Amino acid sequence: MDWNVVVSIAELIGAVAVIISLIYLATEVKSNTKALKASAGFDASLHMSELNEVLFQSMLGDAVYQQGGELRLTKVVSRFYDPTASPEDLSPSDHLLLAFIHRAVFQKIEAEYYLYQHGFLESSQWQARRSWACGLIELPIPRHWWESEIDQGIFRPEFVAAITAAGKARVKVPGGKR
Repeated sequence: MDWNVVVSIAELIGAVAVIISLIYLATEVKSNTKALKASAGFDASLHMSELNEVLFQSMLGDAVYQQGGELRLTKVVSRFYDPTASPEDLSPSDHLLLAFIHRAVFQKIEAEYYLYQHGFLESSQWQARRSWACGLIELPIPRHWWESEIDQGIFRPEFVAAITAAGKARVKVPGGKR
């Protein structure tokens, strides 16, 4: 056998191996980039959520808000979830407290949306969170809060669209049953 042929075959095998290695490397870099983007979005939303948790906990510790103690908080939260309530039923400080609480909750849901969007969260888990969020913002006071959050640009437009579109797609049956 001619050594030139052997050398040519070896070079060809080496070139194919290099190409396969580069393809593998590109795939891994793309996958890692996707994971980093999902992680960065998740972390950013989670950190903002933690900030809002500190704010509402601080507010609960405030002497002015503590008048009435736990009973006041119970009344405020139950009013928030009351389908017959209106935004005028709450004081400005109650609105602020509820805004911090629900902003923290929705920022955690937004963090899950980042993971779902990048393929790191099961669809069923995202659908459950989104369904709960849509049900909440159908209530009068939460709807008022949500519209205010949208006006302030608190959440990413893609997240707002995902929640809003899902809410519009929910089928309403007479009698309030779904």
